[in-house]
Amino acid sequence: MSLKKSRNRSFNPFNLSFLDIMSCGLGAVILIFLILKHGDSLDSDQEKLISFDIDNAKEFIDKSLADINAKNAVISKIQEKLADKNSKIKKIEAEITSQKVLKDSIIKKNNDIQQINRTKEESIPDIIKISGDGERQYLTGLKIEGKRIVYLFDASASMLDENIQTIFKLSFLSDEQKSQSKKWVRAKNTLKWLVARLPSKAQFSIFSYNTSVKSHTNGAWIQTGDKQLVTQALNSALSILPEDGTNFEKALLAVKEMRPQPDAVYIITDGLPTIGEQLSRFSISLETRNCLKSESRGRISPDCRHALFQKAKDEYLKGNKIKTSTILLPLQGDLRAASDYWNLALQTGGTTISPSEDWP
Repeated sequence: MSLKKSRNRSFNPFNLSFLDIMSCGLGAVILIFLILKHGDSLDSDQEKLISFDIDNAKEFIDKSLADINAKNAVISKIQEKLADKNSKIKKIEAEITSQKVLKDSIIKKNNDIQQINRTKEESIPDIIKISGDGERQYLTGLKIEGKRIVYLFDASASMLDENIQTIFKLSFLSDEQKSQSKKWVRAKNTLKWLVARLPSKAQFSIFSYNTSVKSHTNGAWIQTGDKQLVTQALNSALSILPEDGTNFEKALLAVKEMRPQPDAVYIITDGLPTIGEQLSRFSISLETRNCLKSESRGRISPDCRHALFQKAKDEYLKGNKIKTSTILLPLQGDLRAASDYWNLALQTGGTTISPSEDWP
């Protein structure tokens, strides 16, 4: 019987698996329940910490946003200032451009005015007519100006030539040959040029000098508008011949004695004096006295010529100083002439020049 019952029972694996599955599911439910219940128990400290961290993070974010907004506001102000500065820079650049245009316009107008003045000056007729290529040539730095003008014309023997030996030979020739010497012709042309450029409303006088002084205007002032008297004075000066030594001091004293005194003096010469005026032995130095003795014996050194020039200049500069300019022609061996005449011009506000051989 027992064997028969046992034979009628069959093994069903599905039933066992279902029970196992049910058990597992029940266990999972219990586990989930336990977990969820355990999660509910975190409601105290950890949640507070998390909430605190979240609040701090929100506060930090708000503060950062406020800082960013403040910095953006500063940036905006800086940008506004930069825009304002750029606007001012553009205005300044525009003003600079405008001033540059104005400057260029003024320079152009000034150049145009100078050109017009030069053209007008060229159109003004000379006081006298002179011929040749030099009629309209101008010396750099030399302008004939003044209300009362004196020309001092060196007529000493050295004006015959720049070489001492040639001067000695020419001194024995006829007057006609002397008058045609190259250097003397150049000196006379220089005087003609200076007279031709006299201001139209000025007065002038001409003195020639060697050992003595001669006035070619009878010691008076001549109006430049009186062409007849101007021509007579000039021809009188051009008719003389170079001879003897050079007493520059006597010529300067003659100028200072004119009344009224001149305000401009123009000298045509080739070097330093060889003769000086005799004065009291107490009023001149021993060196000058020795030089005066030397020139009286017919011998004069370069140092003595310089000493005689200084003596003449010192007397000339006493009292009212007259603007004095010099046209210095060449002479061999007179090395200190240029510096001495330059110094005279410097102290009186004049000019000293040594023109080229082809002038005037």
